[in-house]
Amino acid sequence: MKFKLFILGVTILFLNASCEKKMDHIFDENPTERLNASVANVYSKLQSNKNGWIIKYFPSNGLEFGGYTLFAKFNNSTDVSVEGDFTTLSAQVSTYTVAPGAGPILTFDTYNRIFHYFALPGVFNREAAYQLPGFLSTQIGASNEGMKGENDFLVTKVSSDSIVMEGRKSYNKIVLLPVKSDEASTIVASYRAAVEKFHVFSNYMFEVGTESFPATFATVATKRALLIAGNTKPLAYRYTPVGLDFYTEYDVSGVKFRELKYVEPTDGYLKGYFTNDEGTIKLVPQS
Repeated sequence: MKFKLFILGVTILFLNASCEKKMDHIFDENPTERLNASVANVYSKLQSNKNGWIIKYFPSNGLEFGGYTLFAKFNNSTDVSVEGDFTTLSAQVSTYTVAPGAGPILTFDTYNRIFHYFALPGVFNREAAYQLPGFLSTQIGASNEGMKGENDFLVTKVSSDSIVMEGRKSYNKIVLLPVKSDEASTIVASYRAAVEKFHVFSNYMFEVGTESFPATFATVATKRALLIAGNTKPLAYRYTPVGLDFYTEYDVSGVKFRELKYVEPTDGYLKGYFTNDEGTIKLVPQS
C-alpha cells in the first residue's frame, strides 16, 4: 500500500513539473517578438507574388458605394503600384508600410491617385484635378466624407492563397488574392471590359420562382450596390469578367448567393441576366 502511494506521489509530481515546463515555454515567448515576426511575414508575403494582387475593396461601412477591384504590386519593402477596374489611369506608384499594432497594420502612407480616391472628401473628388479618367465626374458622397474610404488595414489572416484584412475605420473585410502568372498580362483589361459591359445596366429585377423584386441602386452614380424595395441594407458587389461578386452572402426570398454569373441575351431576356450556379435566382436588367 505504501509503495502504491509512493508511486502515485511520484507520478503527480512528474505531471506537475511537465505542466510547469509547458507553461514556462508559453510565457517565455515574447509577444513583441511574435508581433514583429507577423509584420515581417506580411511584408514577405506581399512582395512574394511578382504578378501582384487583386484587392476586393469595399469602402464605407454602409456599403452604399459598392465594391471595386484594385490591382497592386508591392515592388519592394516601400513602393507599391496600383491600378483599378474603374479608371483607365495607368498604374500609380506610392509608398506603403506594415507596422505593429493590434496586429500587422498595412498602411498606404503616401498619396496614390487611384487608391486614395475613395478616401477623398466629396468636396475634393468633385474637382477636376482629383477625378480619374474613365470614372465619375461628379461629387460622390457628402462633401466632408466622400466615399468613406481609408488608408489603414489590420491584417487578420495570411494563408497560401490569400491575405485577409479589416478596415480600421469601416471594419469592412478586404481580401487580397494573388494574380496568376497566366493572367497577369490581361487581368486589368478584362476587369475594365466587364465594368464597361455591365455598368450600362439599370432598373434591375430579382426573379425567384414566380416572385419578382424590383431593385434600385443605393448610389446611382456608382451602380455597384442594390436596394430591394422595403429594405435599407444594400447588396454590394464588384464587377468581374464573369458577372457580379458580392461583398458577402445575401438572401433574397430564401435563396442565398455570393456570386451571380452573366448569361448572354436570349429571346426571353433581351439584355441577358445574372444567375447563380443552381439557376434558382435571376437578376435581370430592365433597361
